[in-house]
Amino acid sequence: MSTTPLPTHKSPKCDYASEQKVNVCLQPMLKFAAQLQSDTGMQLPVQGRHVFAQLCTIYKEFKSCVKDLECDSLSEDAVDASYGYMCGSGQALFEQHAACFAQVEVEKEYISCKIAATQAIAEAQKSKSKSTEAYLSEMCRAMDGYLRCSHPIILAHCGPEAWKLVSTVTADSLGVTMPDCDMHSALL
Repeated sequence: MSTTPLPTHKSPKCDYASEQKVNVCLQPMLKFAAQLQSDTGMQLPVQGRHVFAQLCTIYKEFKSCVKDLECDSLSEDAVDASYGYMCGSGQALFEQHAACFAQVEVEKEYISCKIAATQAIAEAQKSKSKSTEAYLSEMCRAMDGYLRCSHPIILAHCGPEAWKLVSTVTADSLGVTMPDCDMHSALL
């Protein structure tokens, strides 16, 4: 008879209180993202690798904060889908391309893509209270437009390997947050 404990499995879905705990763990990551949004783009090319390293440190702190969670959290899944590869097995590739990604952020063409996506997301937000289905459909359209707009810019400045990284993270992230959103053709 074995005395080895059986592996524990997370219960299907976190309750509201558990999701609130995850939300508390998520705050440093959200604060950092907001700080990046408010920083001027001119600083990013110089700080590209530093920003990336800091983001992965915050992600590791998030993982440590939620390690005792005994349920399946959609918020945790979304964070893992967005940052797990980037700060895990794909980290060396992201470090290699971080400076280029930062330089793309200040390109006028890319800024236009970002502005259009921000406007499309704002429009989608308006439909959220009326219909979740309409909201998700509009968000999917916004992401599709952003990816189609940014693809040639990232490809031209950073190369196909960098675009493959963007595609992997986007597909992983959207697979959790918007599983019915088909981005296959926009990511090719």
